[in-house]
Amino acid sequence: MIVLMDMARRTNLRINNFAGIVFGLCLGILLSSWFRKIILECTSSAKGSCCLNYHVNININHLPVNIEKSLNQQTPAKTAGLDLNKYIDPSGKWFVLIGVITAKKFLDSRAVAAFETWASSVNGKVLFFSSEGSLTSYNIPVVSLKDVDDSYPPQKKSLEMLGYMYRNHYKNFEWFMRVDDDIFVKGDRLEKFLRSINSSRPHYIGQAGFGTKEETGQLHLDTHDNYCMGGPGIVFSRETLRLVAPNIDDCLNNLLTTHEDVEVGRCVKKFAGIACTWAFEMQHLFYQNYKEYTGSFRTTLKDKAVRKALTLHSVKESRQQYRIQNYLHAVHIQDLQHKELQLQREITDMDQLFGMQQSKINQNKQGLMPSISKYIPENRHDVIAWEFISKSVVSHRNMNPRHSFLLPTKYALEDMIVQVLQMVNKNARQKGRTIDYKDLWYGYQRVNPLYGADYVLDLLLTYRKHKGRKLTVPVRRHTYLQQAFDEIDLIEDPFTSSLPHTDIKYNSPFLFRELGMGSNSESVNSNKLYETVHFILPLSGRLQIFQRFLSNYEDICLKTKEKSQLHVVLFNNETDTATVDKLIDMIGSYQKKYGGSNIEIIYADGPFARARALDLGASQCGPDSLLFFVDVDIVLSRDILTRLRLNTKQGVQVYYPIVFSQYDPEVICGGHTKNCHIDWQNFTGDMGYWRSFGYGIASMYGSDLKAVGGFDTTIQGWGKEDVDLYSKFSQSNITVFRSIDTGMVHAFHPVFCDSNLIDAQYQMCIGSKASSYGSVRQLANIIQKRPEIYNRKVKNDTSKKKR
Repeated sequence: MIVLMDMARRTNLRINNFAGIVFGLCLGILLSSWFRKIILECTSSAKGSCCLNYHVNININHLPVNIEKSLNQQTPAKTAGLDLNKYIDPSGKWFVLIGVITAKKFLDSRAVAAFETWASSVNGKVLFFSSEGSLTSYNIPVVSLKDVDDSYPPQKKSLEMLGYMYRNHYKNFEWFMRVDDDIFVKGDRLEKFLRSINSSRPHYIGQAGFGTKEETGQLHLDTHDNYCMGGPGIVFSRETLRLVAPNIDDCLNNLLTTHEDVEVGRCVKKFAGIACTWAFEMQHLFYQNYKEYTGSFRTTLKDKAVRKALTLHSVKESRQQYRIQNYLHAVHIQDLQHKELQLQREITDMDQLFGMQQSKINQNKQGLMPSISKYIPENRHDVIAWEFISKSVVSHRNMNPRHSFLLPTKYALEDMIVQVLQMVNKNARQKGRTIDYKDLWYGYQRVNPLYGADYVLDLLLTYRKHKGRKLTVPVRRHTYLQQAFDEIDLIEDPFTSSLPHTDIKYNSPFLFRELGMGSNSESVNSNKLYETVHFILPLSGRLQIFQRFLSNYEDICLKTKEKSQLHVVLFNNETDTATVDKLIDMIGSYQKKYGGSNIEIIYADGPFARARALDLGASQCGPDSLLFFVDVDIVLSRDILTRLRLNTKQGVQVYYPIVFSQYDPEVICGGHTKNCHIDWQNFTGDMGYWRSFGYGIASMYGSDLKAVGGFDTTIQGWGKEDVDLYSKFSQSNITVFRSIDTGMVHAFHPVFCDSNLIDAQYQMCIGSKASSYGSVRQLANIIQKRPEIYNRKVKNDTSKKKR
């Protein structure tokens, strides 16, 4: 009986559990259907009030050098811009109308940039208000205010703009906003903010201002009165506009100051009876950039205050509008990728919960939870080494182990720290505390090629408690971070599809670059692919090396009948006339075989000076000639000719390839050079290194070389002339394009540093000599096998300290 009762209880319990599960499933289905219906209704709404994200458009091809010129370099006749009757339907309903105060001189620059960037994120319409008779050649909505000029301050323009909004669009919008043309508005954040406020009541919203100390008592404000500062933007509710706009003439007839925003604030106070919002938070939402004197957010774009803001002021440069938009799009994409990563991890957790096979789970590397020990090496060669970071970077990957932060590393650290603080301060208001970043004490970083980048950071933070007993203390925290690799995206290159493929059989990511294309990217100027390349080669002695260079040049240019010319600048060495004669005979044999016009000898007197040699060679070519400055130690492949032609653009861009430099064959082959084969296209870390700081190999047009001042021919001997020319181009309007080029290899040769060189040249020579011995791993193995080398150094250092 007891057993039966117990069985009955269990059966009843199971039935109840089963019923509960069924009920929960049914309830979940009903709720999901209800939510789905709401979401579909919201997303199909004309207003789009539920869609608060940025209008992400990754393919942004703006950033023109001169916005006032059209893509086809023609300036069309001035027109009235967009038809306002078609732009704003009188029967339509929108959320916010933004009036941008501008002037005739900014219509084709700032106004265009604003309309092409942040205006598309606004749930409403944007109008540009300018003086009477204002016209533009661009398709933007411009309102020419009658009897209004572009004089400053724009008091009449601002008040007349409010009147225009009231007369024409009062019933079409809930909110109205007045901004300058040097502002960036985050339309989605503005909408989210205004949705929380009742637009049927009078509101006058912005950053409260009182004037400077010098203006105290001169603005004719009452003791407790203020005004909304015009720079960061001013928002009016529909009710405020209804009370103020009919009295615009009265306000214009009673101006007391020269400040436009002060007079607008006085007008609102007089007829709407309200002052600007006193909330302290408004100075963060309507953000005025006081950190940069010239504005434009060049250095402060990643500040946390910028992320929170609704508006950013001031952006004086039109190009910066596009940069800010691209940055905000990138931040939004990062947020979406982070959400995707979290979902991937949730999927992996659920797979494990339901007992899915471990091999299938491991295929989704993105779904793995963060861990320092994801990858377990099988031997010491598979160990992924860490780099130490503090005020500088200490790395085994560089010949100089200690070096300064590279910009990509610096930006990556800044972005990660910002993201970490955002997660920490996500619920800061509820917790009553805020944590701010102060400094990076030290850390470690590495890149796992299977999973992503790992970081261990020791951060100095500031803990601020603003609830209860206020407290501000510095704290240190260790942070373990991982940047997971995203999925591979395959994107078709639009520039390669229309290139002529005859005689082009090379597959290189640097082969095709935008050049000679129209605005519609239809075709590449085919003449560019067959332009003559002028090789300019300084030479002094080095008979065997020059013989190898000529053989290489014959294979890639002479035998294939490429359009090229070789200009050899030969220094007459009076102490070794026999070598000079052999060099001349060698060149003469090639001239007889292929024609004298293909190879030219230019004689130079005196000691060898590379700057003077290159200057002599360039002077033999015309201003429209494509010059390629090369060294005798370089081994070339044929496909470099196409890259030189496409990556060098007259008046626009010069090409500085990053070449691969081979290590000492004695080190590579372990002392057994006779039976050791070295493939010059082997780019592994033990074969050589990429010359990131080498500027001797370059391609440019003669006119561009002359435009920046040419070579400094006062520099004698080895080095420094290339750095000087590179600096000139960097400071000019011509773009310097640098890229790893797998078609150029600097073959190893012993380096002799003349002690008579000036100190700067001598130190550069010593550095180049040291970097060419071998990789850090190879040198470490040599010292490990011969400890007497290290012991001798330690002994010498110790004896020096004693002395």
